[in-house]
Amino acid sequence: MAEDEKLIDDTTDAPGETDAAVMDVQTDDNMDAAEPSAAEEPVSGEAAATKRKKYHAPLYIAACIFLAAILFFCVKQCFFNTDINGTWGFTVKRLSNNEDMTFNLSFEDSTARLQSCGTVYIGRLSIADENGAMLTDDEGNPLMSLNLNLGGKPFVYKFNYEFTGNVFTGRSLRLTDVSGLFYEADTKDSDPELVKKRKQNTEFVQKGDKTYYIWTLTPSAEDYNVKKPDSFKPDKQLTGSWLYKSEMTAFPYTISFNEDGTFEQHSYELEIYGTYSVKNGICTMNYMELGNTEREVQINYKLSGNKLTLSQEYEGTVINTSELTRTDDKYAFRDSAENDDSSEE
Repeated sequence: MAEDEKLIDDTTDAPGETDAAVMDVQTDDNMDAAEPSAAEEPVSGEAAATKRKKYHAPLYIAACIFLAAILFFCVKQCFFNTDINGTWGFTVKRLSNNEDMTFNLSFEDSTARLQSCGTVYIGRLSIADENGAMLTDDEGNPLMSLNLNLGGKPFVYKFNYEFTGNVFTGRSLRLTDVSGLFYEADTKDSDPELVKKRKQNTEFVQKGDKTYYIWTLTPSAEDYNVKKPDSFKPDKQLTGSWLYKSEMTAFPYTISFNEDGTFEQHSYELEIYGTYSVKNGICTMNYMELGNTEREVQINYKLSGNKLTLSQEYEGTVINTSELTRTDDKYAFRDSAENDDSSEE
C-alpha cells in the first residue's frame, strides 16, 4: 500500500509539474509571440511619422515662402517704394508777394496732371523709353519728362527725381528742374533781386552759371477749391452736360452745368472747375486758373431743344460762337484726338 500511495503521489506530482512546465512554455511562447508585435509598433510609428513629415513638409515650405514674400513686400512698400503713381502736392510763394500757391502733380501710368485751384492741365509722363529702359541724364540720375500745354503753349519739362523718407517718417518726392522752364535758368545777366526772391522761395542747386530749382512733394489729393454758391436758381433747360465737337478744333470738350451752381469743363488737355450764374440769357462763369488767378467769363446762351449756342461779345460785336449738343457723358472726350478721329470712322 505504501508503495501504491507513493506511486500515486508521484503520479499526482507529475501532472502538476507538467502543467507548470506547459504554462511556462505557453507563457514563454506568448511572450515570444508578443515580442514581435511589440517590436513592430515602433517600426509602424516611425513609418507613420515619416509619412506625416513627407505630407506636411511642402505645406511648411509653401507657408514660409508666402510669409517671406509678404515680409519682403511690406518692407519694400515701407522703406523702398519707388512707385511714382499717385498725387503729390507742393506749395510755392509768389515772387511779387507772400501769397502761397498750392499745386498737385498726379501720375498714372503715362498720364500727368498738373492741378492748380480750379484748373487741371493734362499731359504725358515719360520715365522710360520705348524699350522699357528707365530714362537717365548724363550723370545716370533718374529723369522724367512732362509734356504739358499751358496757356495754349506746349512745353517739355524735365526733372531729376528721387524718393526720400518712408511710411513712418513721411514719404516725399524731390524734383529738380533741369529744364529751367518753371524758372528760367539764372545767368550772370539776371536781375539780382529776382534771383534772390526765387532762391528764397524754394531749394536750389547751383551748377556753373545756372540755378536748378528743387521742389519737395508729399502725398496729397487734387482740390479744385470750388465753393458752391449760397443761393442759386438754375435754368432747368441749361442744366446737364453739353458736347462741343467741330472740325475747327482738334480737341472736343464737354461742359456740364450742375444744379448746385457749379460747372465742369473736360477736354483732352484741360479741365476747368468753377461756379456759374444765369440771368437774362447770360451765363457768368467764375473759376481760378494757374497761379491763383481769378477769371470771370460772360457768355450769351440760347437753347433750342438739344442744341445750345454759346457766343461771346466784345464791345457789342460777336467774336466767337459755338454750338453744342446735349450728351449723357461728361467724360466722353477726354481721350486723345486720334481716338476721337477713329471713332468717327
